[in-house]
Amino acid sequence: MKRNRAAGQVRNGIWLVLLTYIIFMPSWLNGFAVAGPPEYMQLEAVPGMALEIEGVWDKSGVFIADDIEKLPKERLPKLRGEIQDVSRKDSTITMYGMPISIYEHTEFIEDGGERVDFGILKKGLRIEVSCKFADDGQWKARKIKTRDVKGSDKIKGTITRVSIDGEAPDTLDMSGIRILLVPETDINDPSSGLDRIEKKLFKDIKLADLTSPTHGVQIHQKVLMNADYRQSLVSETEYDLSQIIDSDQQETEPAARLEATGYFSKQLQTFAQLRMRKKYFISTDRLNPPGEELEVDLTQLYFLARNIGVKGLAVQFGRQDFDEPREWLFDEYLDAARVYYYGTGHAVIEAALIHAVSPLKSEFETWTDIWGQMQWYIDSRNLVSGYILFRSDSDTVRNREPQWYGFRYKGEISNLVLPWLDVSFMRGEDKGRELDASAIDIGATVMTKSVQLSPSLTLAYASASGDITGGDNTDNRFRQTAYEDNVDYFGGVISLHYYGEVLDPELSNIRIMTAGAGIRPSINSSIEFIYHSYNQDRPADEIKGANLIDPPARPNGISDDVGWELDLVAGINNVWNHVSLAFIAGIFSPGQAFEPYIQNAKLIRLNAKIEL
Repeated sequence: MKRNRAAGQVRNGIWLVLLTYIIFMPSWLNGFAVAGPPEYMQLEAVPGMALEIEGVWDKSGVFIADDIEKLPKERLPKLRGEIQDVSRKDSTITMYGMPISIYEHTEFIEDGGERVDFGILKKGLRIEVSCKFADDGQWKARKIKTRDVKGSDKIKGTITRVSIDGEAPDTLDMSGIRILLVPETDINDPSSGLDRIEKKLFKDIKLADLTSPTHGVQIHQKVLMNADYRQSLVSETEYDLSQIIDSDQQETEPAARLEATGYFSKQLQTFAQLRMRKKYFISTDRLNPPGEELEVDLTQLYFLARNIGVKGLAVQFGRQDFDEPREWLFDEYLDAARVYYYGTGHAVIEAALIHAVSPLKSEFETWTDIWGQMQWYIDSRNLVSGYILFRSDSDTVRNREPQWYGFRYKGEISNLVLPWLDVSFMRGEDKGRELDASAIDIGATVMTKSVQLSPSLTLAYASASGDITGGDNTDNRFRQTAYEDNVDYFGGVISLHYYGEVLDPELSNIRIMTAGAGIRPSINSSIEFIYHSYNQDRPADEIKGANLIDPPARPNGISDDVGWELDLVAGINNVWNHVSLAFIAGIFSPGQAFEPYIQNAKLIRLNAKIEL
């Protein structure tokens, strides 16, 4: 025990050293860039074109553009940033070197309809001002917003002069505001498939720069710190399905996460995440409950290099979050080297070598996985993909070499139907037996967003093959990857275990029928009821991955009737823009496969999350 603890401390020390190195990595990697003319040359700017420009004001009197987005039609100017000067004598303010007149019709309107006046305007105050022009060309303020103004500096409007030839300095004018274009200026096309794909692939980093963080604190000019706090309260009753044995348990778990994102260039970002949590038992009847030790884990620590040599080529190296929309294959923090190519804006080719350096779960220690996937975005809402996963296990006693081949679809049809399909085939070898197994998960949620309360209906079916007892040298029992979590959304705002909150089985030797219905009382809240019916594919004495206490809650291997479950999932997100709450209640009623143990298992869970 002492040896394992010491080894764990050494590993944590190594990770902390790597954390410091990666977050403050020297800038020698910043040289990854796309050769050729500046990207802003693609804009083909002309006078009369409307643009939205994010950037920073330079003391030399120019607005340095970081990101430029083309707008569909000409428009009057709109500025967001700090007031540089106030003249009460002339009733003017200055922003980006431009005097803006405040006159009797200027609207000072705050959220909620509260009105303010000129007296609130001070040097250094962040505002958002919509402007128009007087007959003499002077800027006049139409509307001014002073509350809840975003942190990024931005200019919108129609450009009046263009001086671009690819040689510095290249500039634009917007009715008197001089805008400087630099090699790092990015052309942002919100309809671009490539930009959409990057946001989906690298959601932890979010590809935002430090001028517009929605949460967090800026440190060291290139590092953004974020944190959140989570608290769960769980009550589990009769998880042994028996009236004879007492196994009820109530527990709570506080958890905190600290994140650091390093923005060293448009090509290079780093990400680190530290998680601290501790479980407390309010009461427990179980003989060997898990310990209540404080867990401190470095859950993520990686660097991401994008557009290295060619547009859409990226490398991600280190401990990272392997995740996908339905968490049917992956939802784990894994040590890996991963390569992506998404330069077409429609397809993503991904390959990874996954090998545990210091795994968060001991069962991963002997595994080395090769992962490959090709995804095709039919459009922004519909995705199809095919994948392979080859596993090598250095545990020679087990001799386990499974392989998964599969394809999937997840999408949205006519803003009404949200279908999905997962199909997987398992081959390879396990304990000297050849693997020949398969699984399917198909379903859809129909959501009528245009109707009051946005009612939704979900129907789904999942099935995984089981093994024939006493059969030949072929193993037909499907297993998931052991990296899965089986969590997604149906029609609500709260994610849920879609195979059941109480039983929560792995999709292995089981058939699951699911029906759900829900409403959304508001855009950020939902209430859903979900029903599951369970049957084994082949009667066996195990429900793989189930939450029940085994023994005594073990099927008899005679009947395939596992039982049914009913869940209630309700919650609300973005309370005061920082708080999310979820309430989950479930009841599992065992079928004939569990006789004579037929007591219902019950769950109540309350989750809270606060983003700091």
